[in-house]
Amino acid sequence: MRRLPSLIALRFFEETAQHLSFNRAAASLCVTQGAVSRQIRILEESLGEKLFERDHRGIKLTAAGARLLPCVSEAFDTLERGTRALSSAKKARRRLVLALPPTFATQWFSPRLPLLSAALPDADLSVRTSPHADADCTIRFGREPLSGAYSELMAVERHTLVGSPRLAGAPLETMLHTLPHLHVLHDGERLNLWPDWLASAGIPFDDDEAREGIEFSTLEQAIHAARKGAGLAIVDRNMITEELAEGTLVSYSDVQVDGPYGYWLDIAREDVQLAHVQAFADWLRQQILVAE
Repeated sequence: MRRLPSLIALRFFEETAQHLSFNRAAASLCVTQGAVSRQIRILEESLGEKLFERDHRGIKLTAAGARLLPCVSEAFDTLERGTRALSSAKKARRRLVLALPPTFATQWFSPRLPLLSAALPDADLSVRTSPHADADCTIRFGREPLSGAYSELMAVERHTLVGSPRLAGAPLETMLHTLPHLHVLHDGERLNLWPDWLASAGIPFDDDEAREGIEFSTLEQAIHAARKGAGLAIVDRNMITEELAEGTLVSYSDVQVDGPYGYWLDIAREDVQLAHVQAFADWLRQQILVAE
C-alpha cells in the first residue's frame, strides 16, 4: 500500500513553488489564500519538513522544498500525460444535468466552473437554477435529507455579519441600530438569521427594530445590496469567499452561527453508480474540503 501525502496538498505545493506567492497560487487554483496556506501546512506536517521560508520580501523554497519540487512536478506531468492519452481516445460524451439554488449557482459554483470542466472533460453540463425532474444531481438548501434518494449533507451554513467596507468605522452597536438590516426570505418567510446571530452575539435588540429593514427573495440579492452599502446582512461565509478575499465585503464581528440549514447533494438511487455522477460528487466533496 502506497504511503503518500495528500495529492491536493502536493498540487497546491507545486503551484505555490512555481509562483513563489500564496496569493498568485490561490488565484491560479481558484481558491482562497487561506486554503493554500492550510494545504501547505498539512503537507509540511505530513513530511516533517518546512517547505517554504517567509520573510519581508515574500516566500522562497527551503532546501527540502527545492528537493521535493522536481519529484512532484515529474509525477504530475506523468499523470497528465496518462490521463490526456486516455481522454484523447474517442469516448461517448455524457450529459450531466445539475439543479442548483440560484445563489449557490452564482456565488459558489460559477467561480469553480473551469475546475469542473477540467475534471469532467467528457461531460456536457446543463445547469439549472430550479428543481428539475431530469437532474442527475441536485444541490438543495434545507435541513433534512431527502427521503427516497441518496442525500448527503455537503456544507452547513456559517453565518457572519457583513457589510460594505465604506460603512466600517462606527461602533458595532451604533451600526446595528442605525443601518438597515437586510433580510433573506425562504418559502415566503424571513429566515431567522438576524435573531439567531444577535442572540449568539449577546446583543439585545428591540423586536420592532428587528422587524425593520429590507427583504430579498434570494441571498444573492442581499449580498449584492450589502456590497453596495445598502445595509448590514447576515450571510453564509460559504457564499462570499471571493467578496471577503477581494475586500468588497468585510466581516464586522468574529461571531459565527452555524446552521441550521445546509446544502445537500441529492441523487436518485438508480443514478448513484453512474460514472459521471460519481465523478461530480467526488469533485464537489474535494472543492468543499479545500474551501473549508
